[in-house]
Amino acid sequence: MTTTFNNTLKDAQALPVTPIEPRDFDLARFEAHATEADQRYADFLSKSSGLAVWQRVRVGEVFRDACRDMRESLRLQLGGLLKSLDYTTDAPMYLEPWYGIGTTASAFGAEYEWFEGQAPAVRPLYRSMDDVPPLVPRDFDQVPILRYTLDTIEYFLDQTRGRVPLSWSDLQAPLNVATELIDTSAFFTAMIDQAHRVREVLSAVTEVVIGFTQKQSDLIGDRLARPGHGFASSRAGKGIGLSTDNLVMISPKMYEKFCVADNLAIGNAFDGVAIHSCGDYARWLPALKKINNLLMVDAAFSAQTDPNPNTPEAFRDAFVNTGVIVHARMVGEPDEVLALTKRLWTPGLKLIVVTYVQDPIAQRQLYRDVHDLVSE
Repeated sequence: MTTTFNNTLKDAQALPVTPIEPRDFDLARFEAHATEADQRYADFLSKSSGLAVWQRVRVGEVFRDACRDMRESLRLQLGGLLKSLDYTTDAPMYLEPWYGIGTTASAFGAEYEWFEGQAPAVRPLYRSMDDVPPLVPRDFDQVPILRYTLDTIEYFLDQTRGRVPLSWSDLQAPLNVATELIDTSAFFTAMIDQAHRVREVLSAVTEVVIGFTQKQSDLIGDRLARPGHGFASSRAGKGIGLSTDNLVMISPKMYEKFCVADNLAIGNAFDGVAIHSCGDYARWLPALKKINNLLMVDAAFSAQTDPNPNTPEAFRDAFVNTGVIVHARMVGEPDEVLALTKRLWTPGLKLIVVTYVQDPIAQRQLYRDVHDLVSE
């Protein structure tokens, strides 16, 4: 069992893939695979307790600078979809118009900076809360980043003839977006002495997250895979996934005071919300549970996934008999994943085990071993 995070890897969760041209992709084979996986996902969602496995094929280059070219992004992602057919899984892989994490901030004027081999970065526009004007988003169609995202969706749909599930871009939770607009330290300080301004910023960001997600939904239609970015998703799914890594930068009390209402509003627009954070955030779970439409929480549980992984028992005990799904990311060998799953699983829990096993034979055996836990 690996006990330390390997910081020499560009992306610990990525699997190597071979790009494939859209004309060479076997749509019929993937459709059959995705339809079967969608049914298993739907069956899992219909039960009050249960266990599912999602073998994720994360294409690392897409989440770095390859996202800059929609054609290259699609070739790489189709390579990932093809590789996913080698595994047994309870949710299909899907396409994603990922274009960095600054998408929402761009609606208010933020611009990307590109560094070779890395994902694009966004520098805060304002040094202090006093510098922030009333935040009014620009017309989505006139913002280059947003327009590119919409064009990417249309390109993906055209090249796959609308036969592959597709999710939204990664819009990030309002708390994350705020620190792409305002210096992080200044924004957190304002939570103490300018609470009303903080609420104004978060409210403006929330409206853009909802509005631009709805615009994407109109384009994607019934091919939409939910809850989206980073989560096991399906056309049978519901809700919207929100990356909320900055929650560990503020106290649980502050998170409840400033963030619960906005996440609830976003969830109300999309039939629930799924929350992701990196790191160990067990201390924040009581605050997250105040989000009445919370559907899922995503967390890392192995040292190869995150340098500060979570304790399985903390999430197990927090969400057993609640109906909230624990989405457990576990990079590691099958024996380690199975050992961690045994610590997580208990009757009454809804658990998705996210695996990244490269060897198809080993992955298929792990899939069976994990599912066998339910009958033990």
